[in-house]
Formats: sequence, C-alpha cells, structure tokens
Amino acid sequence: MQAGFMCLESGLTRSKNSINVAVKNLADFGISVTLFTSVGYALMFGASQGGWWGNSYWFLHFDQTPFKSAIFLFQVMFCSTATTIVSGAIAERIHFSAYLLVACLISGCIYPLFGHWAWNGLLDGQALGWLGKLGFVDFAGATVVHSMGGWVSLAALLVIGPRLGRFPAPGKSRKIQGSNLPLAVLGALILWFGWLGFNGGSTFELSPKVPHILLNTILAGVAGMLVATALTWQRRKVPEVEMVINGSIAGLVAITAACNLVSAPLALVIGGTGAAVMVLVSSQLEQWQIDDAVDAVAVHGAAGFWGTLAVGLFGNPELIGTGLSKGSQIAVQFFGASVALIWGFGITYIILKSINRYFPLRVNAEAEQAGLNVSEHQATTELHDLFAVMEKHAQSENLSLRVPVDPFTEVGQIAKRYNQVMDALETANEEISQLNEQLKADNLRLSAELDITRQLQQMLLPREKDLEAIADLDISGFMEPAAEIGGDYYDILNYDGRIKIGIGDVTGHGLESGVLMIMVQTAVRTLLANNEQDPKKFWDTLNRTIYANVQRMGSEKNLTLSLLDYYEGKLCVSGQHEELIIVRANGDIERIDTINLGFPIGLDHDIRDFVDQTYVQLFTGDIAVVYTDGITEAENLAGEHYGLNRLCHVVKKHRHLKASKIQQAVVDDIRQHIGSHTVYDDITLVVLKQKEV
Repeated sequence: MQAGFMCLESGLTRSKNSINVAVKNLADFGISVTLFTSVGYALMFGASQGGWWGNSYWFLHFDQTPFKSAIFLFQVMFCSTATTIVSGAIAERIHFSAYLLVACLISGCIYPLFGHWAWNGLLDGQALGWLGKLGFVDFAGATVVHSMGGWVSLAALLVIGPRLGRFPAPGKSRKIQGSNLPLAVLGALILWFGWLGFNGGSTFELSPKVPHILLNTILAGVAGMLVATALTWQRRKVPEVEMVINGSIAGLVAITAACNLVSAPLALVIGGTGAAVMVLVSSQLEQWQIDDAVDAVAVHGAAGFWGTLAVGLFGNPELIGTGLSKGSQIAVQFFGASVALIWGFGITYIILKSINRYFPLRVNAEAEQAGLNVSEHQATTELHDLFAVMEKHAQSENLSLRVPVDPFTEVGQIAKRYNQVMDALETANEEISQLNEQLKADNLRLSAELDITRQLQQMLLPREKDLEAIADLDISGFMEPAAEIGGDYYDILNYDGRIKIGIGDVTGHGLESGVLMIMVQTAVRTLLANNEQDPKKFWDTLNRTIYANVQRMGSEKNLTLSLLDYYEGKLCVSGQHEELIIVRANGDIERIDTINLGFPIGLDHDIRDFVDQTYVQLFTGDIAVVYTDGITEAENLAGEHYGLNRLCHVVKKHRHLKASKIQQAVVDDIRQHIGSHTVYDDITLVVLKQKEV
C-alpha cells in the first residue's frame, strides 16, 4: 500500500516535488509504525476504558504469540495507510517537518482513538468501543482508515491553502498536470493488489469467505473506474487519466466496509456509486477552491462515507449480525461516518490552525516555485541542473555558458543539443551585432538622405511673397506629409500673366515618392520655361519623362495629376485627379469630375489619347478648391471618412473670408475630425479666390 501511494502521488504531482512526495511516503511509514507500536496499538486495541480508549499493550508489551504479532503487523499497515493518504492531498506546499507533525498527529492520536471506538474487541469477537456497541460496522476500514485520512486531509488543506496558480481568480481554476501519469497508473495497480490483502485479510483467517471478498473488491474497483471515466468523459469531452485512476480507487474504498456482506451485483452498484460520489465531491471542492492535489478527500473521505452507508443499505442482516433493523442500521452507519468526519476534521483543524498561527506550516512562495525537492531536501536532478543553467542564461544573457553533459542519460542528450543551440546562437549573435553596426551606419546615411529630400520639398513649395504678387487671385496652399517624406505635390507658377496651378498625389510615401514628386515639379517647370502651350504635347512630354525615370529606378510609383491654367478669370482644367470644387459667391457648389481629362502619370508610356480639358469661368468672390485624397479619406477613431461633402460645406460656410482663412478653417476641421486617430495619408489643399476685376 505504501509503494502504491508513493507511485500514485509522485506521478500526479510535478517533477519538482516528486522526491519530496516520495520521501514523505517513506517517512510517514516510519513514524506511523513507531507511534502505533509505542502508543497507538494500546489506545486502539488495549483494554477499553468505557469504550473510549485502550489502556494496555503500551510499547508493545503483550504476549507476542504468532497470531498477535501477525495482527499487530496487519493493523500497523492500516495505520500507515490512513496516515499516508494525507501526503498526496497536501503535496507541493507544506514543510517536510510540518508534514511529519501531521503524520504524528494522525497515527499517534486521531486514527487509534477512532479505531478504538469502532473496532476495539472485534479481535475477540465482541464490540467494546462505544460506536461498535451501537452496532457500527466497518469491515476493512472504509471509514476507520480511508475516510479518516480524507477528513484529516480536508482540515490540513483549509489551513495551508491552494498551490500557487491553482486558482488564478475567483471562479477560475487551472489544472496542474502531474509529471508522470504512467507511474500514477502503476501506483493504482499496486494499490489494487494491496487492497486484496486488506479486504481479504480482514477475516483474520484464510477461510472460504476470502474468494468472495476478493471478487467483490475487484468488481467494485472496476465499476468505479468505468463510471468515473464515463461521467468525466461526458462532462469534459476527454477520458482524463486522473479520473480513470481515482474512479477505480473510489470503487475500492466504497466496497471496503461491506465487501463481506453483499453479493457480487451489489458490489458493482456500491463501487460505481462510490465513483459517482467522488466525481461530484471533487467538482464541488474545485468550485470552493480547495486544492486537493490527488483528490484524496473525494476518493477516500467521500467514497468511504458512502461505502459505510452501503453496509446498512445493502448488507445482508444475517451477516451483519448486529440485530438492528435495516433503518436503524442505516442510521448507525450514518452516525458513525459523521462522527469520523467531525473527529478527524475537527481536531486536526483546531490543532493545525493553532500551530500555523505561530509556526507556518506552508513553505514560502519562492520555495514553492523552486519546488520542494530543492527547497526542502536540496535534492537536485539532471533536469533541475539543466533548467538552472537555462535560468542563468535568461538572467545574465551570457551566451557563453554551457550545460554539463552526461552522454549516457536522456537529459544529458537534451543538454548536448541545448549546448549546440547555444553555440549556434552565440555565432548568430556575433553576426547580428555586426549587422546592427552596419545598420546603424546605414540608418544614419538614410536619415541624412531623408532630411535632404524633405528640405528640398519644402524649398520647392510656392513662397508666400510669390502668391501675394498674383493680381487676380487670392491663393493659399497647405501641405502636411503623413511620413517624413510626403508623396503629395502642388505648385503655383506665374508666367506671362498666366497662372499654372498643379496638384498631384504620388502612390505611397517615403523617399521614392518624394523623389518622384520633385521630378514632376521640375519637369512641369521646365515645360513652362520652354513655353509649351499645346496641352497634348505638354502632357505627353511630361508623362514620357516621368515614365522613363520610373522605369530606370525600377519603381512602381505613379501619380494622379491635375493642371489648372488661369487667365483673366477663366480656368482651363486638364489631367486626372480628384474632383475640382467651385463655390460661387452666392454659395452654389459645382463639382467638376476629372476622370476623363487624363491618365495617371508614369503608369504607361503613351497617354495622349486620354488627355482632355474643360473650362470654368470664375467671377468675383468665386472660389476654386483643389486637394488630395488625404483630406476626403481622413479617418476618425470610428473609421469614418471626412468626405467631400463636408469639405464643400466648410468652404461654403467660410466663403466670405480670405483664401488663407478658408484654408485654415478646412485644416482645423479635418484635425478635429481625425482627433487622436493615426494620419495615414498626406494632406494637401490649395484654395483660389477670384478677386474683384
């Protein structure tokens, strides 16, 4: 039984605590044997003092006949089992010394005293304990052994609390996965084998009753396993290994009280129901955020309680032999199981709560995170050493550290591969450092290039004094790039009494777009300087120049471009771009679509067939507005565009003001619309207002 519990509990807990869990199972065996030998056996089976405690056989002073020696050895294993149940429940968070204290408490006092109440005198064929005299029956310890271990576990759990991270928030739980489920399964199988000895040996003789007891034990364990698996599979959509294991053990616990009193079909019912009770209680404990690492309270406490009731519900009255009616037997069984709960839970909680107030039973958070193997026993493993070096790597960022390699172990092979990865990382880090240095130099160069290009853009924009020199038009322009280098273009040129207004939008942003914008401006000014008057030739030459340069650059950039020629109150509009807005002095709004007046520049080598022009007559107070889509498509936090209608409304509202004031009103309104949202596109605007002729 000790070996089974050691494997089960070690497998269901994390590897950083497995050594601690294993050694607790060995240590509590030593403590329970020592205390049961010295005082426990006397309290439990000594001459009864009013049915409450024994008062003989102290320190094993009895006539050591072979039978009595065998009985003592049999009973001391029951005591060890009740004690070691607690080990798994409170695993991974309690000081080793505190656990030894709990082991002393249960094996030296709690278990033997209740055992006296239920079992004293049964070795001689008569009940002398006060519960036994009432007719309480527990053949092999469903309550005396298993429930007692479960209720002591519950009290200890409430005192020390859940493991770190088990319940991250109220109503939230996180499963802590066991480190070795095959080992846990092996532990369950070993416990089955031990159970045959416990239940079969409780006859105190090798009689014809034993095979039936063993059959009932096996059937109940199987029924418990199948019922728990089915219930959790249906609820959680997976057959959880832990519930397969715990269901089988709950079935074994449940049949322990009545394995000599029921038929084989009833053993199936008792075992299966015990597993259902275990699943229900386990779920409820999780809702209450009580962290039982191996579900000991549900498996041993709750299933043991049910199994004890099953004696009255299903036991053969002739075999029970108490002479009680069925109803009375059920009441006595319920009372005895309840006494065990009150006694085991109550005395443990009071004592541990008092001790914990002055001497904390739980390890601190740092020790719990490190694991009790190291913090309690300084017992490291190869895996721990590997993780320790990894932690040093993470903290120091020293890639030259290497893990010691033992080539004859699995962890050693992992360490070897880890070192190879670190070799590669160290080499890569050196290369990355060199690339970073190169990147810094490239960034400095690129920053300088961007700065120069940005300055060129600003230098080439129309100057305020040039705009003021235009006699017939009140003109104001605005351009704000979304990035360091914008792709928008506008220009206003005055030549021979004619005004040429250009506005364009290069695809994208950045250096390429900025360079293309400068190319277009230069080409337009060059054509004007050569006095090119034919619109077809003007657009064809401009497009071929830009197209050739774009192809030479290996770029995919192009731009939409509109040119407005103004002379004596008339605008000639050509080129494809956004709609031209005309706001008349009386507030009427006209929108001139340019889609059929041209073709994107730099996209195709020949656009002559697409070039056309239209005319607009301006009168005193009339306003013409050209802009890029960075205005109409400007978004706010809700993803809504600024829109052309809103632009028209703002211009109309402020049409009585000067061009610069109208432009400022539009810009302010756009910024109010955008708010804290990111600006994705350049914003460019030119406002022309016809002066009085």
